[in-house]
Amino acid sequence: MSSAPGITLRELTADDAHSVVELLLENRTFLRPWEPIRPEAFFTPQGQRSALRRSDGDRRADRGYDFAIIDRATGGMIGRITLSNVVRGASQSASVGYFVSEAHGRRGHATEAVRQLLAFAFGPADLHRVQAAVLPRNEGSIRVLQKNGLRDEGLARRYLEIDGAWQDHRIFAITREEWPAALGERRYPGYTALDAE
Repeated sequence: MSSAPGITLRELTADDAHSVVELLLENRTFLRPWEPIRPEAFFTPQGQRSALRRSDGDRRADRGYDFAIIDRATGGMIGRITLSNVVRGASQSASVGYFVSEAHGRRGHATEAVRQLLAFAFGPADLHRVQAAVLPRNEGSIRVLQKNGLRDEGLARRYLEIDGAWQDHRIFAITREEWPAALGERRYPGYTALDAE
C-alpha cells in the first residue's frame, strides 16, 4: 500500500491477532460510543485470529479489505481501516470504516489513512464509489471525511446498531470522478504488494 510521512497501511493477517487485541483493549472505553457491542471473545487473540481469517477470506473473494494503520516512526499499530461490503456488477462500490487509537488521535493520521485507502479503492480495487456512515455527533470523523472530499448525502434513520441502540447516521460518499479534485496536489507513490493481486 502507498505510504506517506506519519503512517502507512498494511494488510492485516491472522498473525496480527495479539496486536489487534492490544489495540482494542487499550481503546475499549474510547471506542465504545462509536462501535457495536461486541462479545467478550472479540477481545481475545483466538477471537481476533478467527475474525482475521474471515477477513482474509473476504479479501480473497473480493468482498472486503482490512488494513492496520502503522506508525512509520515506531512500526506500531495505531489503528485500523477497512473497505467492506464490496459490491461488484453495476454498483462497483464499498464502505469505509476506521479508527485511530486515542493516544494517536488529532494528528491527521485518520485523514491520511482514508486518503491512502481511497487510492487503493480507486486504483487496484477499481471501485467507482466509496461511502461511509458516521454518527452525526462524531465531528472528528466528519472532518476526516470532508477533508478527503466525501460529500454529505443525508441522514439514514436508525441505520446501525451502535453501543446497544439503533442510531441515525450521516452518509458520506465519493466517486471515482470526484476523487482527483479531492486529491488536489497530493499524489501517492506506487503500490506495493496489493498491485499483484
